[in-house]
Amino acid sequence: MTARYLGVLLIFAAGVLLLLQLRRRSREEIFFLQDMAAALEQAETSVRFRCQPMPEIIADQSGRKYCGWIFTKTAQNMASGYTLQSAFSKAIRGIPWLQAAQALSALELSGDVQRISANLRSSAAAMRELLRQRQADSHEKQKISLALTASGCGLLVILLL
Repeated sequence: MTARYLGVLLIFAAGVLLLLQLRRRSREEIFFLQDMAAALEQAETSVRFRCQPMPEIIADQSGRKYCGWIFTKTAQNMASGYTLQSAFSKAIRGIPWLQAAQALSALELSGDVQRISANLRSSAAAMRELLRQRQADSHEKQKISLALTASGCGLLVILLL
């Protein structure tokens, strides 16, 4: 009898841990997308209104909590002799979320101020759209998780009776 209770509890605990891990991973992506969209919007403002050069903008964005590592890596690649575009392309290869990486790979960081500004604005909009999709997906997953948890608790009660 005790072994049955222990088995049920272990299965239930494994399910809860799996759900928590999936939720954490989803939240990391959402935080990354929010931070990257804000970084691109800020970079666009710096290029457009402050006429700041891209290496300075990249150095400024390196301190961001969730996406700063991309800008840090870009700056390191530039220090190693890569051009801005190739340094950024190399840095975004480390992004674990495929759609975010694909959206950022379309970003072209060369040309005149208006072209760079338009490209940054377009990429920020793509990040915001991807963020909106991920938040909607997260909401759906939460509803499904709640239903599965309630079902699991019901099953647990049945098994314990």
